Amino acid sequence: MKAHLPLALLASFTLASVSAFAQTVPPDAPPPDAKTQPTPPAGDPLPTPPRTIEGNQPGGYDIKLRELEERVVDLKEKVFKSKTRLMLLREQLMHNTIAEAGAVVMHVNEMSSAFTLEQVLYTLDGERVFFQDNRDGKLDEDRAIQVFNGIVAPGDHLIGVELTYLGNGTMFSYIDGYQFKVRSTYSFVAEKGRISRIKVVGYERGGMTTDLQ
Repeated sequence: MKAHLPLALLASFTLASVSAFAQTVPPDAPPPDAKTQPTPPAGDPLPTPPRTIEGNQPGGYDIKLRELEERVVDLKEKVFKSKTRLMLLREQLMHNTIAEAGAVVMHVNEMSSAFTLEQVLYTLDGERVFFQDNRDGKLDEDRAIQVFNGIVAPGDHLIGVELTYLGNGTMFSYIDGYQFKVRSTYSFVAEKGRISRIKVVGYERGGMTTDLQ
């Protein structure tokens, strides 16, 4: 009996220690080294972290407004400079136009039906300024034609005229098929700031008894 008593006491002490430990630590407690965080109540959604939008940041609208104002000011300056250049260019053109001289050259056909005008050629200071043939009957319809209207330099100028006629045998059969070319030159003086008007007339010399050939 004495030999078994210490074993019974040891066993009883061990059970008491385990029971005391179990009562001291809650069954649902996490391990001592684990980090604990508050758990939201069941059924409530987790809070959403705030989102940051660049355009909604404090001062973002002010920056954009300043940029727009700077662009508007820059555009206004460009428009003002363009208007200024146009005004200067207009004044310069007006001054040059007034300073130069003008010339208007008219051709008038007063030939009788015995001659048909086939070609008209005009030159001004050696440069061709007008040419028209009668393939479409244009010269028969227009008895007066404006061959030049423009700006010329003040001073002396030379007009060259070359007219080509065909004989019409309706009235005089012996001239039918004949070709006549008339060449001539005329000089005029263009005055500064003025328009010179020149009229060139093609007409027949003589009368009814003049030999057309």
